[in-house]
Amino acid sequence: MLNTFIYSIWRNFFHQLQEVFNVQRNLTELLTLRPLTKIFMLVMLIVNCLVFGLVGNFSILAWISFLTTLATVLNLILVDQGRLTNYSWGILSCVVWLVIACHNHLIGDIAAQLFYFVMQFVGLSVWGRQLDNTKQNELPPKKVSWGQLSMLLGLLFLIYGLVLLTSRQLHGAQIYLDATLLPLGIVGQILMTYGYRSQWIIWILLDSVNIIIWYRQLATGNVGTESMFALQIIILINSLYGAYLWFKPQVVHTKMKI
Repeated sequence: MLNTFIYSIWRNFFHQLQEVFNVQRNLTELLTLRPLTKIFMLVMLIVNCLVFGLVGNFSILAWISFLTTLATVLNLILVDQGRLTNYSWGILSCVVWLVIACHNHLIGDIAAQLFYFVMQFVGLSVWGRQLDNTKQNELPPKKVSWGQLSMLLGLLFLIYGLVLLTSRQLHGAQIYLDATLLPLGIVGQILMTYGYRSQWIIWILLDSVNIIIWYRQLATGNVGTESMFALQIIILINSLYGAYLWFKPQVVHTKMKI
C-alpha cells in the first residue's frame, strides 16, 4: 500500500514536470494570456532590454543578469494568471539569480533563491494537482485564515532572527534588510504554492525591500546591478498587478465563485 502511494506521488510529479517543460503548453499559455497582461509583459520585456542596452556592459555576468530579468518577467506574468508553466521560467530564474546574488555577497538573497529553487518543484506538483482537480487552466485564488496567518507571521520572525545571525557571522552586505528576504520569501512562496491570494501582500513588501537593496548595490559598481535594480521596480509593479487579478478573481477566473 505504501509503495503504491509513493509511486502515485512520483508519477504525478513527473507528469507535472513534463507539462511544465512542454514547449507547446508554454507557448499556448503565453499566447492565451489576457490582452492587458500581454501588453504588460511586452512593456516589461522592452524596459529590461532598454536598460541592458543603455548600460552597455556585455560581459558574461551582465548577460546572466539580463537572462535573469527575462526569465523572471515571464515567470511573474504567468503567476499573475495562475498558469502552471510559470514554474519552467521560475526554475531558470532561480538558477541565474543565484549567480548574481553570490557575486554581490547577499547572504539572505542566496538563501532565498535556494529556497525558491526547491519550492518550484513543490509548487508545480501542487498546482498541477489542483488544476487537474478543477479542470481549469488557471489556479483559483483562496483566502488565508487568521490561524494560518498567525502561524506564518511567527515563522517569519523566527527565520528573520536566524538569517540575521548567520549574515553577521558571514559578514554579509546590508544584513538587516537582506535578512528579510528569506523569511518573506518563505511565507510568500508557501502562500503562492497553495494558491492563497495573500501572497501578493508579502511579495509587495519583499519587492520594496529588494528595490532598496539593489539601489544601494548600484554604488558598489558590481556588474549586473543596473539590470537587477530595474528588475526590482518591474517586479513591484507586477506584484501590484498580480494583487489586482487575484483579489478581483472574476477578472481572471470567470468560472469561479469566491
